[in-house]
Amino acid sequence: MAGQRQKQYNGLLKSNTSLERAADSILSQRGKQIVDGLNKTTASTGTPMDKLHGGAKRMAQMSNIGGGSKATGGGGVDEGMKAMLQYTQANTVKKMVSQSEKKKISGKK
Repeated sequence: MAGQRQKQYNGLLKSNTSLERAADSILSQRGKQIVDGLNKTTASTGTPMDKLHGGAKRMAQMSNIGGGSKATGGGGVDEGMKAMLQYTQANTVKKMVSQSEKKKISGKK
């Protein structure tokens, strides 16, 4: 029985390592995409970001994160929202894996 538990534990470690690597990759890629989009000084319309406020600014930021408007060949707000969602999900996975590892180390269930 102890051998089977060890195999399960090793399998879980490999699974957690794979999850963590995938999450790190997404965090890196989408994180850069988000930062690059937020650093753009203009909306796809050409309007300076510092002239926009409220919802208009948020939508322009999402569009910039998505690579610009669909009309200009980017992914638009849809792609910006997808990037933000994937970043958030990957961050959650990292936290869950970390908590799982801490519980294994401390012996808590």
